[in-house]
Amino acid sequence: MDIAWEDLGWERLGDGVGRRRLPGWDATAGLVAGTARALLYDTGSTLREGVELRRQAEALLGRRVTHIALSHPHFDHVLGTAAFAGVQVYGSAGLPALLRGGEQELYASAVAHGVAEDEAAGSADTLVVPGHEVRGERTLDLGGGRQVVLADLGSAHSGHDLAALVPGAAGGPAVVFCGDLVEESGEPQAGP
Repeated sequence: MDIAWEDLGWERLGDGVGRRRLPGWDATAGLVAGTARALLYDTGSTLREGVELRRQAEALLGRRVTHIALSHPHFDHVLGTAAFAGVQVYGSAGLPALLRGGEQELYASAVAHGVAEDEAAGSADTLVVPGHEVRGERTLDLGGGRQVVLADLGSAHSGHDLAALVPGAAGGPAVVFCGDLVEESGEPQAGP
């Protein structure tokens, strides 16, 4: 049975590329599928939200997510990562060092923004630190000619921002996922 992206709350942006605006803080998750591998850009604000994204991605693609790219170190973009066992996780230069031992800060931020204490604690306690640090640019091959270029943007919205460029397939448009660097739902802000 084929499931339309829209049936699960996703917007299809191109062949094998879509986005989902998440509830609460209006963060956007991106999904990119090649023939052999799939990348999720950002994992949500809690472990529960990460599980939901994992289930939806598997339903849409018929297989598991193999790669995750984290846009920046704010709770609403990283706390769902533990829902994706065995994936390769990418972050900007310096992000792994920042997240090591950063569980309490992410927990406090999540609670301050309205996440229930027990859910924030469970999500922060299972925080996944990226195993792959992107310095400059790094190209991921997802198979079938589908590539994703990860770009370390340094300090912009946060101190550690990572964008993902998905070149257009078969003449389709290119797609850029950039976390909160471009945001329409909140007050303007810059820097850590």
